[in-house]
Amino acid sequence: MTVIDRFASFYQTLAVADIAQLTKIYADDITLIDPVGTHHGLGQLTAYFKNLLVNAKHCEFAIHHIAAHELQPLVQHQSYTVTWTMSFATPRLNGGETIHVDGITLLKVRDDAIFFHQDYYLSLIHISEPTRRTPI
Repeated sequence: MTVIDRFASFYQTLAVADIAQLTKIYADDITLIDPVGTHHGLGQLTAYFKNLLVNAKHCEFAIHHIAAHELQPLVQHQSYTVTWTMSFATPRLNGGETIHVDGITLLKVRDDAIFFHQDYYLSLIHISEPTRRTPI
C-alpha cells in the first residue's frame, strides 16, 4: 500500500482513535497549511487533529479524484492533487448538524511519506455564519 493509499484510507473516516496512523502517512518534518493555520512537524499536526476531532460527532472525506503530477527534471519528490468533500459535525458549529465542505489538497511525497500538505477550502468560520442578503 502506497502512502497515497494510506492517506485516502485514513481520511475516509477520520476519528481521534486513528491519530496514531499519522506517523504512517506523514514525514517527521511535515508542513500542513490550511485556512485555519500552519502546522509544522508531527507533534503540531497530531495536536491539531486531536483538537479538531475531540468534540466531533463525525468527520468523513469522500475522495473524488487523486491526480499524480508529472515529475519535473531535478525534482526529488512526487506531487498529487486530491479533490474531496468533507462531511463534519460538531456541537460547536451549525447547531451540531453536518456541514459539507468541498476542497482541494496539494500533497508532496518523498520516501513514501507526505512532507507537504496544503488544503484549499472555504473556512468553517465562514460556513457557520448565516448568509446575509441585501434586498434588491
